[in-house]
Amino acid sequence: MSARFRKFAGYFIVIGIVGGSLIWGFQEYEKNKSKSKISSAEVILRNISFETMNNNEYELTGRIVNNSEKYTLNGLQLRINAKDCANDDDPHCIVFAEKKEYIYITIPPGQARDFKKEINLYSDQNLENKLVWDYSIEYAESK
Repeated sequence: MSARFRKFAGYFIVIGIVGGSLIWGFQEYEKNKSKSKISSAEVILRNISFETMNNNEYELTGRIVNNSEKYTLNGLQLRINAKDCANDDDPHCIVFAEKKEYIYITIPPGQARDFKKEINLYSDQNLENKLVWDYSIEYAESK
């Protein structure tokens, strides 16, 4: 192989790597931008309940309200904790399952939708006291 060809191939590889990095960076930027249009404070969860279906399987139901004035909600990520507590106010609860659940839902600005989602805790721990649920919104996604 000639020296000119090796030089051309080297430039081609460098340009490919730089181009690929730029495309990947732009895609990550767009993905993160869609998560920052609607703040978690603009999304309200109402009437959230966890009903037992089978062993370690639960049905999460409730209503999601999109209080954004101009963006449509396309989904949200919840962080769910299941705790074993002596009572509702017990500060020494034992968290026996943590889970992140994404809810695919489309809600226009200023509207609400009911949802239903099956979740599995994947925990074989025996409940000793009372099952107490804790949940929070990690992020809301819009397009």
